[in-house]
Amino acid sequence: MPVRLLPLALVLCLAAAPICAQDFEQPPDTPVTQVLGSAATGANYAVADPVYSDGLMHNYTVQTGYGTFQISGDAMMRERLREMGALATLESMSKSDVFLKSLGQTAQAPITFGKNLVNDPDATMKRAASGVSRMFDRVGTGIKNRKSSRDSAVGSVLGVDAARRQIAVQLGIDPYTDFAPLAQALNDIATASAMGGLSMKALTMVIPGGIGVAVGSGATVESITSALAEKTSAEIVDMVSARLAALGVPADVAARLIQNRVYTPADLLVMAEALTTLNAKGTAIFVSRAADAATRDEAVFQRVRARVLAEQGQALGIRSFEDVGGFPLNRLADGRILALFPFDEVAWTASIGTTFEQVVAALPPGAGAPLLVVTGHLTDLAQSRIAAAGWTVQTVPLP
Repeated sequence: MPVRLLPLALVLCLAAAPICAQDFEQPPDTPVTQVLGSAATGANYAVADPVYSDGLMHNYTVQTGYGTFQISGDAMMRERLREMGALATLESMSKSDVFLKSLGQTAQAPITFGKNLVNDPDATMKRAASGVSRMFDRVGTGIKNRKSSRDSAVGSVLGVDAARRQIAVQLGIDPYTDFAPLAQALNDIATASAMGGLSMKALTMVIPGGIGVAVGSGATVESITSALAEKTSAEIVDMVSARLAALGVPADVAARLIQNRVYTPADLLVMAEALTTLNAKGTAIFVSRAADAATRDEAVFQRVRARVLAEQGQALGIRSFEDVGGFPLNRLADGRILALFPFDEVAWTASIGTTFEQVVAALPPGAGAPLLVVTGHLTDLAQSRIAAAGWTVQTVPLP
């Protein structure tokens, strides 16, 4: 994306000098309890204080018995909190009489999951840019295609993959989680249950009632969780391919998304269902950009964005996707342009100010006052700059 300001942006600056004044701000730090409340600490983790922002997304440092993790974005943090709870449940499960007796290990120590999987236990809090923030600084980066199956041949034959999927869905987490301690715990429990002959009915009785994978609402949750529990990753890919094809997404564009390993099969299925619900023209524009995701937090950002678009589509009157300055924005029924993003905390930094001006310069003529919708907050300076440029700003809940 070129960094020079386009002529229209310069005209806007001259017409409204306070809008473009170079009084940028440092992204704010926020007390962790203000963001997470009582969830700032749990049985097996503690989130460092404060929570940093890169101008778009919250950046968290989470200290656990498995090491210290950097997590970007409120949506990603919610996912990790669910996973930490699931990990605690799996560790408790491994100590249960039902589980141990199935392995003939009543007198032995329970399974212990690898404590040394993780990066740097002495990592300090850093104000690093999230993958999402970097994504808005580099539009159009491609990635290599990769095979889409996430199940192993041996695991499929032994029933381990099926057990892992069902356990994960019961716990309300992604069966293909990239959170290393949880992925190992799931695999260890699933392998032990499959090799020990413990039936899934008996095994899931050991698990407290699952909360359901956080993917949507109503019948959508039921259909998606059922598919995740019962279908292989290859079968899910087939479902996703069919849904994207029905939306007019070219096969090569869909393949780039499906073969991108920063997305899990659950991500792909949730996105496909959300885009089907939205049913907007030009869906290929969104899919093509989503396929460029280079980090896990970018993938979660795109998945959550698809969900928010689907949930707000009818109320906002979304009709189509349009490429505006390199970004897949939306055209509303009244002709206006919509920019909807699941941002956590928007601050008026130099980078964000430049990007905003480029989007303003690329707006199609005669589209009326554009609309910005976010799931988080804007600083007072960001709010005033954006409003002064003629945009209406709204907030909606993070799903």
